[in-house]
Amino acid sequence: MVKLLLTGVFKPFGVSDEYGEALCTMELLNNQVTREQGIHSPRSNNLSFGLYLMAENLDIPSTVLDFPAWKDFTKEINKGNYTHVGISFIVPNVLKAKRMAEYIRRESPSTKIIVGGHGAAIPNLREILDYDEVCRGEGVAWLRRYFGEDVKKPIKHPVVHSAVRKFVYGAPILEMAGIILPGVGCQNSCSFCATSHKFEKQYTSFLKTGREMLDACNKTAEKLRVKDFGVMDENFLKSPVRARQFVDEMEKELKAYTFSIFSSADAVTKMGVDFLVRMGVNFIWIGVESKWNVFEKTHGVDLFKLIKDLQDHGVTVLASTILFMDHHDKFTIEEDIDWAISLKSDLLQLMQFGPIPGTQLYKDYEAEGKLFMDIPWPSQHGQNEIWFHHPHFTLPETSHYLKNAFIRKYQTDGPGVLNMAHTAIKGYLKLMEDIKDREEKGLVWCPKTLSYIPHPNPKPDEFMKLRLESWRENALRFRPILSTAFKYAPNEKAAEKCRIIMNLYDKVFGKLTIKEMALEVVVKTFAILENQKYKRNGSVMRQPKTKRAEFPDRRNGKLNC
Repeated sequence: MVKLLLTGVFKPFGVSDEYGEALCTMELLNNQVTREQGIHSPRSNNLSFGLYLMAENLDIPSTVLDFPAWKDFTKEINKGNYTHVGISFIVPNVLKAKRMAEYIRRESPSTKIIVGGHGAAIPNLREILDYDEVCRGEGVAWLRRYFGEDVKKPIKHPVVHSAVRKFVYGAPILEMAGIILPGVGCQNSCSFCATSHKFEKQYTSFLKTGREMLDACNKTAEKLRVKDFGVMDENFLKSPVRARQFVDEMEKELKAYTFSIFSSADAVTKMGVDFLVRMGVNFIWIGVESKWNVFEKTHGVDLFKLIKDLQDHGVTVLASTILFMDHHDKFTIEEDIDWAISLKSDLLQLMQFGPIPGTQLYKDYEAEGKLFMDIPWPSQHGQNEIWFHHPHFTLPETSHYLKNAFIRKYQTDGPGVLNMAHTAIKGYLKLMEDIKDREEKGLVWCPKTLSYIPHPNPKPDEFMKLRLESWRENALRFRPILSTAFKYAPNEKAAEKCRIIMNLYDKVFGKLTIKEMALEVVVKTFAILENQKYKRNGSVMRQPKTKRAEFPDRRNGKLNC
């Protein structure tokens, strides 16, 4: 009987050992967005969404093992009787995958080993670890073909949380979000983009229509009791028909869910900020890359205006930029860092230009002899030193520039969570004003033009009244942390910003409620403990909890869970 285990690599993460480095963690924000913000940095882990999607869409019985400790993995192999084990890993974690494969070969030699994820693109991978198959491209289709199943069957969306083990100032965040996986890949095909190249520069849609999107949201909302979703799609607004349909379907059912999305600046500009607000986007990740507009996705877009417009409407903006590109020297890199900070995005990702196996950039740099072949794979993670020859920087300098850029963003604009709180309440006030103004002018939403237009017989916009409530809830989420943000403000500029925001919250919402005061005390108490840990250790590392999920045998009508 065929039985499959899909697993990520084993923890601990973010430690320097024989398998990896301390700066390669399993945290997105704290690692590469709010790095150097210490106690102010939000903390969370994201599940390995692809593993759940693949297991959900196979007929054979499958198990997903996410964030296993070594003992969890070995126990699973020893008791599982698995005919196949799939190991998913990124490039820096290849030595962990190697150790896992060695254990399988020793303890269960008949088990077939399948490797996948971005790490599977490493050249000469077979010289590093022993495996039987490489899963390339989109995983559901590949595994269905491999196991002789129907590749064309409709995709069944899994029910999975987005970020887990969430903390702010050391206090656990109890509100959860679900994940929506509309599709994979991106046709923008930036030369450095690992995901674009992994999926052969094509977009594969899992949820093809707005109705399918809402069905996935409704199912997850019902089972996980969530109203907020992360949309894991490289460029969600690049499929405008589906996005329009999605808003239409939400309006019909009066489901004012909220979303965090990724999208390019050109796609956001085409759809417009009013559309994003109507959809419920309260967080967006935009790749700005460089002031020199070297990418088509930012060409001709006024990024300063776009980012401010989004923030004024309550949309938190995470901008991402890249350092040590070909045009960077000691002068232009400082220019780009200053420019990225001057955009005033709520959050800023800073990453090193990195030739990742499988990308066009890697092929080009390999052909040009720029790659340092003696730098181990675990060091190629983009948060320390680069691993290629740059004519203007030594390797130690690249680590120094990156760290200082994070510090400059923090010292200039203050904690990211404080910026998010400001954007949230500004958006709530703006939406209140807009709704009132539209009612007075008799404006209604026009799905064709994606704008509000005059109507001879306007009706109250009940959907946007629900959206206003969701904007209100989003703003109030931040209120219990503001006094703690003030207490640990990194400088007077940040403290003054915090005073202004706290006064604005008081003006809009009145005095703190008893519940808010209690939550404020809770956050302050946890922050004291968290701050002690930072003083004692210099950092705080939390390991994600192991998650195990079983998926039933669906062959011959078997659906027993």
